[in-house]
Amino acid sequence: MKIFKILYVLTVLFAATNLQAQNLYVLAVDHKITIEGTSNVHDWEEVAQIATGDGTVLWNPDASFNIQKLFLKVSVSSIKSDKGSIMDDKTFDALKGEAHPYIMFKMLSIKSLTKETTGYAINVNGELTIAGVTKNVHINGTVAIKEKGKLYIETSKAIKMTDFGIDPPTAMMGAMKVGNDITIKFKLNYLMK
Repeated sequence: MKIFKILYVLTVLFAATNLQAQNLYVLAVDHKITIEGTSNVHDWEEVAQIATGDGTVLWNPDASFNIQKLFLKVSVSSIKSDKGSIMDDKTFDALKGEAHPYIMFKMLSIKSLTKETTGYAINVNGELTIAGVTKNVHINGTVAIKEKGKLYIETSKAIKMTDFGIDPPTAMMGAMKVGNDITIKFKLNYLMK
């Protein structure tokens, strides 16, 4: 009789642990990360061509989910502009790319995740590291579930370069000055591993 009780308890515990599935995700190559800003001459945009990332998602039986971990690492040397190599070099130098070759974001917590008609509105707290300076940031965005469990995340974050110890670049002997305010935009696809 005792053995049946033990088996029953073990069966219930085993079933309860299988109600949720934890999956690992990696950043797909079809991401788009842009940095937008202004100068006293023209607006500008740069694209980060190389990034890696991973995440952990806990899926519930009702198809809802909880993002438990999310990490993104962007190569500073891959940030390119359509304005040419001079701007690329200025960006690399301003971001202190030699000493700090990556821009990184690490999610610390989800403040809210709300279902909407086309996905979920999300508000996360995390650490953003640029040019070796790490700041706590809050980021709002959207998460959509695509085919085969693919997570599509779209968000943007406006920052001031000086908050990260970056002196806005200048060119043409100081005649062209880049504005302090920039916006980093993320369109990310995370694939189940």
